[in-house]
Amino acid sequence: MKQKLIGLTATAVVGSSLFATMANAESVKVKSGDTLWELSREYNTTVQLLKTTNGLTTDFIKVGQVLEIPGSKTTTPTNTNTNTNTSSNTSTTTKATTYKVKAGDSLWVIAKQYNTSVSELKKLNGLSSDLIRVGQVLTVKKTSTTKPNNSTPSNPPSSSPNTSGTNTYTVKAGDSLWKIANQYNVTIGEIKVANNLKSDTIYVGQKLKLSGKETIQPDNNSSGTKEPSSSSSKINTVISEAKSLMGTPYRWGGNTPAGFDCSGFIYYVLNKVTSVSRLSTAGYWDIMKSVNSPSVGDFVFFTTYKEGPSHMGIYLGNNEFIHASSSGVTISNLNNSYWKKRYLGAKRYLN
Repeated sequence: MKQKLIGLTATAVVGSSLFATMANAESVKVKSGDTLWELSREYNTTVQLLKTTNGLTTDFIKVGQVLEIPGSKTTTPTNTNTNTNTSSNTSTTTKATTYKVKAGDSLWVIAKQYNTSVSELKKLNGLSSDLIRVGQVLTVKKTSTTKPNNSTPSNPPSSSPNTSGTNTYTVKAGDSLWKIANQYNVTIGEIKVANNLKSDTIYVGQKLKLSGKETIQPDNNSSGTKEPSSSSSKINTVISEAKSLMGTPYRWGGNTPAGFDCSGFIYYVLNKVTSVSRLSTAGYWDIMKSVNSPSVGDFVFFTTYKEGPSHMGIYLGNNEFIHASSSGVTISNLNNSYWKKRYLGAKRYLN
């Protein structure tokens, strides 16, 4: 039987959503001193949305260039679809909040508006990509209320946890590692390690191991095993992967071990534990959460060759951070005179 190959998808909002965004945009002419970062702050948008709307592949803009700025919109959520499911001992009422897609919308914009995530929106609506269309009705939230019935079953069912530690999943048409990882609350990196995968390609009918709970060896002052937190495990993996790339040469726009620029380096190591798009430094600044001071695994940002976030690295602790500098992947100190005066702030992505 011919195997059907399925690749990992991590697409930006394009197609109909892009045209919808442009239809609701206003034009602005670039002036001397303007940057995408400054324009995004002035017009209350993001660098990535500006680039997507204008078909830009870099952060460079020139004086006199006309850019389309995504316009403002007014959205009104609607509450529909109330279903009641009744079993022998409980009555569950499910209420869904829906939203009708308008010009200029994207999953990311809608997720921020309703305080949810892109992956949750895709899961609620059975979406396999980030593409949405104007007029499409999306479920943005579901709430369930369960009430006990008056009758009690004479023999209530008993449940026992699955203690096997490992689950197996059979790949279906339309699956990707990203989709499976989100469905089973694991990371792409964990699936690839468990199945010795060298790429993100999977095929229909393939059986994948989904790692269960992890244990670590106790230290000399403790006994038994200890389960590490998911965020701690991801941070350790990212830092370990980053350090393994020490000395990799610098390459503008590079995002592979053949050569990295600063944001390409972050893109590569983050995708070892999660699924992120290839963004510029300013793009990562937009999607990450600000923190007052960095902790291990946070991201530190700097203003270098242009105003706004234009360089970034991963904080290692003790004022050190690892990054793809002009001399290659290296570790630097925040107290260094060059980096100290250019430091912009810290952001958090792995929680």
